[in-house]
Amino acid sequence: MLSAIGKEKYDFFWSKFYEYFYGSADAHWFSSLGLNLIRLAINYRHLNDDLEPQIIKEEAFRHIDRVIRLNSEAGIYTMIDLHAAPGGQNFDWHSDNHLPEALLWEYKEFQDRTVMIWEAIAKRYRGNPWVAGYNLLNEPTDKDPNAARLLSFYSRLAAAVRKIDPEHILCFDGNTFGADFRAFEAASFTCDNAIYSCHDYATYGFPNGPIYRGTDQDRQKIRKGYERKAMYSKATNTPIWNGEFGIVYATPETDGADFEAVNACRYEALSEQLRIYREDRISWTIWLYKDIGVQGMVFTNPDSAWNTTFAESLQRKQKHALDFWGTDE
Repeated sequence: MLSAIGKEKYDFFWSKFYEYFYGSADAHWFSSLGLNLIRLAINYRHLNDDLEPQIIKEEAFRHIDRVIRLNSEAGIYTMIDLHAAPGGQNFDWHSDNHLPEALLWEYKEFQDRTVMIWEAIAKRYRGNPWVAGYNLLNEPTDKDPNAARLLSFYSRLAAAVRKIDPEHILCFDGNTFGADFRAFEAASFTCDNAIYSCHDYATYGFPNGPIYRGTDQDRQKIRKGYERKAMYSKATNTPIWNGEFGIVYATPETDGADFEAVNACRYEALSEQLRIYREDRISWTIWLYKDIGVQGMVFTNPDSAWNTTFAESLQRKQKHALDFWGTDE
């Protein structure tokens, strides 16, 4: 796009994209559902450039500032989530990493830049009562025994942020995509004013996953998965926050004529998860608010200009599982 339309129009397009993607109407509709927290996923590239790694792009904060302001006007708190860190904190596409390795753990330069980004965020939002806290890394995946690099870097990040902002909550996702806290328990990892965020995706909500029938066995499996992921929060007597969960929608293209029946089963599995969360009185943020019809609470009309313009590209991505997430391959 940049080479096709030039930098001025490129910057204008993305500025308007962010503006229209989430506006005041979105915030107030979200609030009308009785929800009061949005986890705002950001990419390091918004604030930092690989070609100028020691510079924070201050102008990019205006997009974050705008969302926090809109949320506050609707009575919604914002959790700032570094969804993609320099080098990639895991080896998957959603951390903007197209390599088979998470290079954040291999190179100190990437770690230094991540600390610099969080220091800049902490300076910007310290004292802001509508910022709920800082989700330091989304779904980190450290293959080292006992996740030693992850826990060491978490300690470094926490110390750097606390020097600037001693008040906001720090959120630590578990290892292996937010699902494994065994290394935390083994190392007795703790931090003041912190929560340990699990990501409680149930296999019943995904292509090629089992069909949820609502049997005792199905309910026990969902409960068991949740308990495993929430165990460290319970062991440390800290608030439980399920930072991500959700289902992938079946469509006529992916599941044929029975797609509505498939979705009904997935919604039932989602309802069982929500029942457990109410029973345990935990906090949660669903993944995600808005997309093009994969998992969003709201999504674009299949006949919209966006979907029809990019239909051929979307079909190719689905066929070849280029995004991996939400495909049946």
